[in-house]
Amino acid sequence: MKGDFEVSDEQEIEQTDMEESEEEEIPAVTLFSGGMGYVPREEADRISQEGFYGDRLDDGKLELEPVEILHLLERQRIELVDDGGERVESKDIVNLLIEEDTGLWTRYLVFRDLRSRGYAVRSGFGGGIDFRVYARGDRPGPDTANQLVYVLKEGDSISLNDLDVVTEAAAVARKKLVFALVDQNGEVNFYKVAQAILHDKIGDDE
Repeated sequence: MKGDFEVSDEQEIEQTDMEESEEEEIPAVTLFSGGMGYVPREEADRISQEGFYGDRLDDGKLELEPVEILHLLERQRIELVDDGGERVESKDIVNLLIEEDTGLWTRYLVFRDLRSRGYAVRSGFGGGIDFRVYARGDRPGPDTANQLVYVLKEGDSISLNDLDVVTEAAAVARKKLVFALVDQNGEVNFYKVAQAILHDKIGDDE
């Protein structure tokens, strides 16, 4: 029988050695279409390899997810254009993305915090798992993530059933589960989650 779940004190996820370049660079002109970003093939390697962003498409372009778009815009590594090639203001894109996904900004704060600590981070695989975080020295692609991150905003709640689902998913995948709690000031705290299994005592006379 499944029982309680234990949340430890705040835990620091193991920091990787991955560091992004702080040198000035010319922003990559990136197409914004359908809520996603598309870095042209000639710029894809630079953006992908310096920070491990996006997924490579068959045509060589680099596809960026919304949290990656926000992070690269903040770091001034990309400049967005629309389907007609006209430059799109960053603030307009930010507002549009947040309007379409009200939880995006909270997830972005967690994504940004993890990246600032030097982690390689990729999106989760559904079921409430928001991000996959890679172990020290590991890289997306040849390696697999060893930690899964579930994002919560202060004041939000999670049902015991949902908690059970994400915890068991992490256990089945043999990965550590970490909750990221974002407070009202935008500060992020990480908590390691452990699953406790309780067994029925049948025929126990004590």
